[in-house]
Amino acid sequence: MATPRTWRLAGTALVLMAAGAQAQTAQQPSPYAIEGCASGCFVLKERGAAIYTGADAASYRICSRSSLGAEVSVDSAVVRLSNRDCTDVNGRAIVLNAGEIALGRLPR
Repeated sequence: MATPRTWRLAGTALVLMAAGAQAQTAQQPSPYAIEGCASGCFVLKERGAAIYTGADAASYRICSRSSLGAEVSVDSAVVRLSNRDCTDVNGRAIVLNAGEIALGRLPR
């Protein structure tokens, strides 16, 4: 028969294991939660839509919202996003070529 001290040790061990399990199962933030948005986040799906044009370069986090991916032009260079992938871009002319994206301006 177990003694009260054995039960306390077993209970303490279970509490410690539960705390360790909780620490290990912490969820990572979603790539769609664009924490660095300075001016808010929005969805864009109009082909040829200008995301940004300006004299100074600006940075955006862009995420494909479709399993088909998306394509963005950054200063005339093509950036392709695969199935629900995200990337950060920086440029003076950023245009959506194809697909549907979620994007937000990153802080300077």
